[in-house]
Amino acid sequence: MVPTRRSLLGLAGLTGVAGLGALTGCSSSEAQVDPELGPMATPEDSGTVTYQIWDKAQEPAMLEIVDAFNQHYPNITVSVNTTANASFFEMLRIQAIGDELPDVFWINGPNFELYASEGMLQDLSGLEGFDPAHYPSNLNELYSYQGVPYAVPKDFDTIALWYNRELLHRAGVDEPTESWSWQEYRDASEMVTRALGSEQIWGNSAGIWPQAYIYPLVMQAGGQILLEDKTKSGYDTPEAIEAFSFLEGMVADGIAPDVRYTTENPPADLFNSGRAALHQSGNWEAAVFKDSPVFEQLGVAPLMHGRTEGNVIHGIGQAMNVRSRNKPAASAFLAFLGSEEANLIQAAAGAANPAFIGTNDAYVESIPEFSLDIFIDAAETANPYPASKNTEAWLRLEELFFPKIVMGEVESGAEELAARMNEVLADE
Repeated sequence: MVPTRRSLLGLAGLTGVAGLGALTGCSSSEAQVDPELGPMATPEDSGTVTYQIWDKAQEPAMLEIVDAFNQHYPNITVSVNTTANASFFEMLRIQAIGDELPDVFWINGPNFELYASEGMLQDLSGLEGFDPAHYPSNLNELYSYQGVPYAVPKDFDTIALWYNRELLHRAGVDEPTESWSWQEYRDASEMVTRALGSEQIWGNSAGIWPQAYIYPLVMQAGGQILLEDKTKSGYDTPEAIEAFSFLEGMVADGIAPDVRYTTENPPADLFNSGRAALHQSGNWEAAVFKDSPVFEQLGVAPLMHGRTEGNVIHGIGQAMNVRSRNKPAASAFLAFLGSEEANLIQAAAGAANPAFIGTNDAYVESIPEFSLDIFIDAAETANPYPASKNTEAWLRLEELFFPKIVMGEVESGAEELAARMNEVLADE
């Protein structure tokens, strides 16, 4: 199905005058498209493939993968286009509306269902060499729509507890070796803040980042972000309110910085500069923290737990344009991107933690000081990143309401957030 301009713009939230004006005259082609994948190119075939990504830091690894692909397919030219993350999905929507999507491109959880449900992604059930068994099942779930795979997992991230051992020791706190309980996390945070607060050092870095902080806590309390087959918000449930109350309590008691403070002093920056002892976040931080001025003081422990474990797995998916005019070549390239060979190249480059099961060793060994295997082990039980067709709309609601909730309006803020979110979900 070719999406209507109204459906894509409406779900994307691009309804402002500037957004619409910029797209005047752009419309989807009504020409019929064969939804079948068709035959894959052979090593003797020629062709061109456009490949769109959003991370400049990963571009060298992707170019190395293209070079390796050309060892197998010397006559296929792959053009890599790197777009800044901040504008990537805005550009992708414009390309989609104009029937100009690249042949192969990166997609993420919050945007995947929109493109899959609008019939813009190629069904990869018949992609030669693509076997979902090679990837974590929760990633396959994230990148499947109505039971059909529409993206090949590229990499994955989970959440763990980063810590600064020197700050903990100075405050008389033992390093975490196993998963701490919420109370142990709070106690450690309080001891550090009380002991070192005069030096502007916090026990934990706080913040309101959904993936790294809010979502895991709600799940650890036994709740979920989306309920009833993604038709209702879980933010007004007792479990979510328990998680919010835990965060609000630390802020109210001066154990953790408030939202105004972390707006000017991002949590990762506080931790990276040695001004916070604990930082709950993902393995993507490793690329930054390896160059930290306090690198030798840093360690990683399993994520804390509430009444249950709760973690989130996310990662980039690699999709094919269902209307690609270069499907044979694009199929060959996408299959190679999902191969063990390509994942090993990615791992060795330290670009990201590869999704292909069994290729993680090189990534773990790239920074042995950080025990990155903790993030990989967490993938076994982690929950897929919560997402629906119009995720971007309720992500903006989270940005609006999370500060109010953590700054004291716990129940009223959570209830209003859930009500507004339910309206968005109902419109899907």
